[in-house]
Amino acid sequence: MTLERVMQAHLAALGDVSKLQSRRVKLRIIGMAPFEIPTTVEAKRPNLLRRDVLVQGQTQVSAYDGKDAWKIDPFLTSGKKAVDLSAEELPAMLEESYFDGILVATQKLGFPLQYAGIEKLDGRRVHVLKVSIPATGESTIYLDADSFLEIKRLQKRPVMGRMTELEVYTSDYRLHDGLMVAYRFEIGTKGSAQRMSIVVDAVENNPVIAASRFQRAANLAN
Repeated sequence: MTLERVMQAHLAALGDVSKLQSRRVKLRIIGMAPFEIPTTVEAKRPNLLRRDVLVQGQTQVSAYDGKDAWKIDPFLTSGKKAVDLSAEELPAMLEESYFDGILVATQKLGFPLQYAGIEKLDGRRVHVLKVSIPATGESTIYLDADSFLEIKRLQKRPVMGRMTELEVYTSDYRLHDGLMVAYRFEIGTKGSAQRMSIVVDAVENNPVIAASRFQRAANLAN
């Protein structure tokens, strides 16, 4: 198996992503706090991203308009003022802004991508890919050998001021408008049994989303 064949199979498994121009996802974050955290994620080509996170009746906003990454957090002293994302928050935002995911983005933008062969992961055969993105560093991605869909990602991210190796498990894929969508993610420190869950409740493809939703100057905390 070659890198080219693995990527062809992966793209075929995802569906025709080119027909998708925007998306809105409603989800819940479980395990980060004593309560579930409802979140809405909006994305638009080529790399616009916005998250609205509802915590104790207050909405935290973080967004990226392709150049400027900012947030409004009512729990900070800045209140309703838009401020820069922190150095710790920025890598995840930049990576998530790749509209079709980092594997497709890597192929389009020419970032280093290596096929590392077939391994066993929890009893399943997986294709192992190593991706290097300037903004976020190296990630190891595991694709199920039968479905060619991502089931695990290993990456280093700053957590509480320290570089930490994180594991992201992806599951519950469903066909939605001809595209495969993962409805569950489990995220935790490598080797730890404790994980945070992200559960998707609703996916809307190609909603109308104004570009101003992602722009710092156009936004208040609402």
